[in-house]
Amino acid sequence: MASHGRRVGLTQRLGDTRWRPPDVGHVKINIDGAISGQQQSFGMGVVARDPAGDVVAAMACKGQGAIAAEIAEACTLRKALQWARGLSFERIIVESDCVNVIAAMNNDLATLNSPLGLIIYDCKLLVTSFLSCHFQHIRREGNSVAHELAKRALHAEADEHWDGDTPEAIAQFVMGDKIST
Repeated sequence: MASHGRRVGLTQRLGDTRWRPPDVGHVKINIDGAISGQQQSFGMGVVARDPAGDVVAAMACKGQGAIAAEIAEACTLRKALQWARGLSFERIIVESDCVNVIAAMNNDLATLNSPLGLIIYDCKLLVTSFLSCHFQHIRREGNSVAHELAKRALHAEADEHWDGDTPEAIAQFVMGDKIST
């Protein structure tokens, strides 16, 4: 996939258990999807943080349908990339605890014959909107902020968006990440 002259790198680092801040000039976006078979819905948690570990923006959104966890994570990734583009982020690092989604984003071969493949294809098109975009795997323990937002989305009446402040529901997890770095 061509990057239209922009520097787009897809990198993968497996196994981090602690959240780490991005380099100066970058925004780190952590994502997580949560499924609820009982409600026929899924939650999408997304948080963008700066090099100091502070929340730049966050969202908790609900999707409809009974889908696999991997598809929920890919839908969350697509929503996060659209959101990041709308916020005019230029250099981003995206972390997810779903190995298969990160592996698919880091693989040049697009498989369009599956629902996951189609969503990944959409995500790869969105990547060209950024000057720099990297994808990394993080273990669930290091992705607690996005995980809490995804769980919150499952029970919310409407989508929630925060800009420039830390939602109270995740403040303790953000502080925990900052202390451990």
